[in-house]
Amino acid sequence: MQLHHQINPSYWQSHPLPPLPQLRKDCSTDVCIVGAGITGLTTAYLLLKNGFKVVLLERDTLGNNETARTSGHLSNILDEGLAHLIDSLGEDAAKKAVASHSDAIDLIEKIIQEEHISCDFKRLDGYLYLSPETNKDYLKQEGQAAHKLGLRDVELQVSPTHFSDFGPALRFSQQARIDSQKYLLGLLQAIQKMGGEVYTESPAVEFKDTPLTYAKTTAGYCVYAKKIVVATNVPVNDRLQIHNKEKAFRSYVIGIEVPSDSFPDILMWDTSKPYHYIRKVPDIHEGMDLLLIGGEDHRVGQEDHPESKFETLHDWALFNLGISGPIAFKWSGQIIEPLDGLAYIGKNPGDRNTYIACGDSGHGLTHGALSAMILRDLIQETPNEWTDIYSPSRFRMRSLGKALRDNMNALVQYKDRIHLRQELKFSTSQPGEGRLLHQGPKTFAIYTDLQNRTYTMNAVCPHLGGIVHWNAAEKTWDCPCHGSRFSCTGEVLNGPAISSLKSTVLKSSSKPEASETTTEERTDYEDRKESDSSI
Repeated sequence: MQLHHQINPSYWQSHPLPPLPQLRKDCSTDVCIVGAGITGLTTAYLLLKNGFKVVLLERDTLGNNETARTSGHLSNILDEGLAHLIDSLGEDAAKKAVASHSDAIDLIEKIIQEEHISCDFKRLDGYLYLSPETNKDYLKQEGQAAHKLGLRDVELQVSPTHFSDFGPALRFSQQARIDSQKYLLGLLQAIQKMGGEVYTESPAVEFKDTPLTYAKTTAGYCVYAKKIVVATNVPVNDRLQIHNKEKAFRSYVIGIEVPSDSFPDILMWDTSKPYHYIRKVPDIHEGMDLLLIGGEDHRVGQEDHPESKFETLHDWALFNLGISGPIAFKWSGQIIEPLDGLAYIGKNPGDRNTYIACGDSGHGLTHGALSAMILRDLIQETPNEWTDIYSPSRFRMRSLGKALRDNMNALVQYKDRIHLRQELKFSTSQPGEGRLLHQGPKTFAIYTDLQNRTYTMNAVCPHLGGIVHWNAAEKTWDCPCHGSRFSCTGEVLNGPAISSLKSTVLKSSSKPEASETTTEERTDYEDRKESDSSI
């Protein structure tokens, strides 16, 4: 299997995880978990602790999923805002949401202590700073909401000592930071000691729920299980029913080296929309820390110049923090926003034996840990007070308007099936770049590599038929409808698509200017899936 990793690895990926075998046989188990990020590995860990047999399948190599592309914040302060959370969920449900994320941080800390995992975990304070464009009463309202939700030690600081010129801030105690890659390694080692089986480069592409429940890989091998957990950031076991309740964003992170102890060891985020978030990684080498600055989020495939986001963050850091060093690391990650700010965790709607965990908003690490607790309890039929608020089948009337707007946005993106936006039309493909081209009723995604070889693909996303757009920041093809992403040569990187862009050829009259046209082989399975991709 040929893997095409993204061109901007995160800082955490500078220490890669060990290789693991591919699945090369049919097997049976109690629980098959699909996805080996923090959600999948933590769920496997807890289930093994409770006596279940577990087989885990990962599409890529370990450490090349979204867990490795976070900034490593651990926070119980949800992105929606605490006052808004009370308004949208009600005080009781909002209280449970905050408590569940607090317990998630506690679980991560407990696992680290019990398994002796060295992953730079540290409890610290988090500061929510007021951005200039935000109403001055916002922090006061958030502080009052925090007290209602049981966060009693939250305090408003008019002039915090860390950044007195930055503006007022709310201080939240008992937040934390972590090196997610080192934590995954510790989880993996604990899972293997307990007899868990983990297979990488083994994408699950076919699912069956009763009477014989299984997950099948692209190589045709089946894992037969009593229960299946799909922990793949977005569900890959169905095509629509959850995807119309969430939307995909890219979020950007840069790393700048700063002298040791010149920046406080805290978490920071502001009230801008989209907001910025900051933390440091201490002692990356002698005398130097790494400051991580993130933000500038946008809908996947709906930004014409994503490559500019890194420089925008760099400019923001200079203007707001006085940090002027060169960018040492830069990367982006996928954030899946649910309608009400809470993940979808539980039994997949309509299934008896299949469970999902997705829609992690900007809190993938804590959502991953609390997902594991909920899924463990559901599978062993133990009561859990959070089950209802995270149920994938939930519906809140207050979210109806947002759902309609989000789905209208997705529908608008299908216009590119007929008429490409002018800014998406490129007259030529320069080496290392991609472009879209109409030829009759068809649209093609064309990539020219640095050796001047040209790869031509059908630009129709195999999930639900959107037209992919070129992402110059990551050298990928991104679908603006539901967030599927593909490498420059078409291999799937992010779901909900489970198959690659289909290689094809142009008619000679419109063949792009390039020295060679390369058509890579696709599996029969992908070709069959492509046949029903259009809408």
